[in-house]
Order: sequence, then structure tokens, then C-alpha cells
Amino acid sequence: MLFFLLGVALAAAGCSADATGVRRFSGVALGTTYAVAYCGADTIRQSEVEQLLQRVEKSLSIYDETSVISKANRNEDVALDEYFVECFEVARQASRQTGGAFDAGASPLFAAWGFGAKKHTTPPTQRQVDSVMQFCGMDKFAVVNNRLVKADPRAQLNANAVAKGYAVDVVARFIEGRSITGYMVEVGGEVRCGGVKPSGSKWTVGIDMPREGNFTPGADVAAKIAISGCAVATSGNYRRFYVSRHGKIPHTINPATGQPARNSLLSATVVAPTCALADAYATALMVMGVDSAKAWLSGRPELEAFLIFAEQQQVGTYTTPKFKHWLIKTK
Repeated sequence: MLFFLLGVALAAAGCSADATGVRRFSGVALGTTYAVAYCGADTIRQSEVEQLLQRVEKSLSIYDETSVISKANRNEDVALDEYFVECFEVARQASRQTGGAFDAGASPLFAAWGFGAKKHTTPPTQRQVDSVMQFCGMDKFAVVNNRLVKADPRAQLNANAVAKGYAVDVVARFIEGRSITGYMVEVGGEVRCGGVKPSGSKWTVGIDMPREGNFTPGADVAAKIAISGCAVATSGNYRRFYVSRHGKIPHTINPATGQPARNSLLSATVVAPTCALADAYATALMVMGVDSAKAWLSGRPELEAFLIFAEQQQVGTYTTPKFKHWLIKTK
């Protein structure tokens, strides 16, 4: 988790409003934590949100052998639900727009490096990498008549790098259909918010410092932003990795080379219209590295980003123009 919500406890909480007039609740879903904060005339039931999150998980979790994506990966004749189809389209769009830097179709490659449903810490040989790359890529998949069609039966999908963000969008859309004047939804550190608090202020989000050993969200903050009407996601390699005799193996894999993405970029935070896209783009920027990420962002005026990178044994940052205005000054 790379984000934390200022003032939102991650322990399960009731729905009574706090001193600011904001109601909150939180829990566990999709193998991580979630939190909801909102204000307005309507009441959002925690059970309703959890039912939505369970449906997303039942559709997109590679860790659930009975999920839609697991069945499709095993080439079973399974009808695709709305969550799968919508998330698939997001993944395909992100893959196309990032030149393949984001690739949900690289699941066999992720698994080979130990970051699939079955974890391991033994890096693959180059021969093994070359072998699985033959059937990786979003171009190996299509949705036809509500079924997943593959160019190669060995091809598989992994929605991990977009599912949390997509789940945020699902909950946010549900809330936006109610009489709510402001809300913030967070799943596994990915955030979407709309409207304002009763005080009229925007929602505050903290961006964790991407430093090894920083395992507690909010313990070491690189920046804070005040936002509304958008979604935010962060990707980084400082919490998910393993160490082998070949050195540190980060979980971000470059689909073009088949190798872990080793560059000076420590974390990438993206602000986008939807959390699913922000999630996917943040992952893609980690693959690209600093220079390519800056160049790509220059052609995407609808996006804002905050990059943290290693620079001559120090930490450097890059901020897109509008993102600078969201930063909260700290002493």
C-alpha cells in the first residue's frame, strides 16, 4: 500500500459521523484493506460496499481458483461478467496507450518471476523467459460473444496491477448514484474522491516515501495533496520484492524484455479520471523509468504525476504542472 488516508482509521469502524460531519467505515477485501469516508443526506451501508468488492474479487482474483479470470485462464467455457469485461477493456486501453509497458497479458512472465498466484523466489533462466514471452501480450486476447478468446491456449491474464483501482471505481460509482455531497474511497492504497467535506475542504491524501523498510503506510510521508473529482494511484518496488543469489528482484517486470524493471524510478503517482487507469499508468511508468516516463507524460495533458527517483545517491522528484498546485505545504 503506497497511500494512506489522513484521519481514516484502517480498523473497522461504525458509520456515525465524526466531529467534521464525515462518516467512515473500513475493512478487508481483495487481500488488502479498504476504507470509505463520505458525507451527505444518504447512508452508505458497509455491507453494500463489501458485496461489491466481493463481486469484483470473484471476477478478477487470480488467487481464487473459482473466479472468472481463473476459469478463463484455464480455458474453461465461462461467461464473462461485467467486471471482467470492463476491466479487460481498461487493460487493453492502457496497454495500447503505453506501448505495452502495461501488460495484463504478461501473466506467464509474472508467474515465472514468482509474482503470480503461486509465489516463489527462484528467478527463471533466460531460456524460460524467452519461452513464456512467446504467448504473452494483450494482443493474444479478445472478447467475443461474452467469452475470452485466446490466440494461444497457454496465454493467461493477470489483473493485479489494475484490479484494486478498478474496485475503487466500482464503489465510487455506486456512491455517486446516491445523495452524497463528498466521498473518498480507498482500496489497497489506491484512491478516488469526489465533492468536498462539510467544511468545504478537499480530501487529503499522503504519498509514502519509497524507502526500503517503510512498511507502515503514513509513517514516512514524501508529500501530501488535497484533491477532489479524480483518482490517484501509486506504484513502487520498495515493498514488493525478494532477494535471490542474483540480487534484489522487484515485482515490476518489463514486458518488452522479460526482465525486472531496474531503473532509478522509486515510485510513480498518477492522477487520472478513473482509478483503474491511474493504477495501470503508475505501473507502466515504473517500467518506463524516469526519462521515458517524463516524455510519455508530456503527451498526456489529461494526466498529472509525481515521480520519486534516485539521483546521485539522493532522492529527486519530478512534478507535472497541475500536480504542484495540489501539494500541501508542510513545515
